[in-house]
Amino acid sequence: MAKDSRHHAHTVCRAVAKSRRKTHQAATAELWSMSDEDVEATLVEASRLRAQAEALELRLVAEADRRQAGERAGATDTASWWAHHTRQERRVAKSRTRLAESLDRHAPTSAALVEGAISADHARVITSCVDRLPEDLDDPAIPARAEQHLLAEAAHLDPKTLAVLAKHVLTVVAPEIGEARDARALEREEREARAGAWLTMCPDGKGSVRGKFSIPELHAAMLHKTLLAYAAPKHQAATQDPDVEREQVERRPSPERMGDAFCELLERLPADHLPKLGGLNATLVVTIDVESLMDGLAPGMLDDGGVISAATARRLACEADLIPAVLGSRSELLDLGRKTRLFSGAQRRGLNLAQPTCTADGCDWPAHLCHAHHDHPWSHGGKTNLTNARNLCPRHHARVHDPAFETTHLPDGKVAFHRRT
Repeated sequence: MAKDSRHHAHTVCRAVAKSRRKTHQAATAELWSMSDEDVEATLVEASRLRAQAEALELRLVAEADRRQAGERAGATDTASWWAHHTRQERRVAKSRTRLAESLDRHAPTSAALVEGAISADHARVITSCVDRLPEDLDDPAIPARAEQHLLAEAAHLDPKTLAVLAKHVLTVVAPEIGEARDARALEREEREARAGAWLTMCPDGKGSVRGKFSIPELHAAMLHKTLLAYAAPKHQAATQDPDVEREQVERRPSPERMGDAFCELLERLPADHLPKLGGLNATLVVTIDVESLMDGLAPGMLDDGGVISAATARRLACEADLIPAVLGSRSELLDLGRKTRLFSGAQRRGLNLAQPTCTADGCDWPAHLCHAHHDHPWSHGGKTNLTNARNLCPRHHARVHDPAFETTHLPDGKVAFHRRT
């Protein structure tokens, strides 16, 4: 009879196998017989147990990486091999692998995690902070002091609060140099955050647009405070249907309420204070016939090609400026003749309705990003009228004035360009 191979396994192998069996027994046991005190105390201990298990996991990851486990298996790296075998997201596995490598250089933090005194999130904050300290410090003991200070603070702070404190750790452990260095580091962080800001939006084909963004903490705080104002119970009570139950209004703002507040914020942006876009205030134009605006069903057309229901158009019309397509607001004339060289806002709106994209053949640049061009140049006697206007994107507007290209007017109202020979 063959012997149990576990008797010949490494201590760690036996410990992990035994821990899994014991944990499985505990996880499937009935809890009703535990006292309140036992449940509370064991919950805290279970959290510490998880930290210890993560400490072992990270040590094993670091060892696997040193032994090039990923390369031996034909994977890109150890993190990718680990992610595949444990069905993790690769980005998560890579992040944990980086933490494992960092813990190898920070014995006090690694020891605290092994004891269950801190969580893996605490460890990530501490190691990241110490690794970011300047390399030209006069006192080589400063990184060690910073690590010990953060470990002490981690005993009573959550990882998010600890991360805020970590930004100013030099001011605490080395005040003679820390204040100036922390100030410079904060300024650099703000510059990098502003330079790296981005936003993406993608329609889901079901009437919604999903997006992501990365903005500096200052602007995130400004946005959050503004949305809270729209989502606040007082504002909701003043704007919601009076039949809505009061407790529904007074609930803490949910993600859905914050999303609704974001929509309300966008609808209330003052158009007269927005930057110019294509010669006009950055406003969205909705085209709808008067019958539908009154009580019809035909949808309204947005100037970017989207559509909205007649009911939504009527709701917006209650607060928006209505501009007739024939005359423009306040009966502005759409033809100015030779009085002025530049097209007026009323003319630009009329032109955008007639030409929703760049009129260069094959170009789909939207009208609100185009330039208004005189077909018959104003400098040669051309009039500033819609019959003499066309939308051209910046690239094609430059080309129409480039003597190296010849412009051909096509039957469908478009223009084409050919290089002169």
